[in-house]
Amino acid sequence: MAQHRAVFREGAAKQGIAAAKADEVFDLMEKFAGYGFNKSHAAAYSLLAYHTAWIKVHCTAEFYAPT
Repeated sequence: MAQHRAVFREGAAKQGIAAAKADEVFDLMEKFAGYGFNKSHAAAYSLLAYHTAWIKVHCTAEFYAPT
């Protein structure tokens, strides 16, 4: 992450953004990275579970049929 912070800071400087402000924004992104990835996976898994349950209820024979 330290390398990415430096790259982000350089890009912000090219856009005329102060290093302190760039660090503040990067800190927010870093904090989000800690739980945002997990939330997106949880949403995907819950949707998959919902679809599986729907198929199991409405198409029971097909659901349990061997492949």
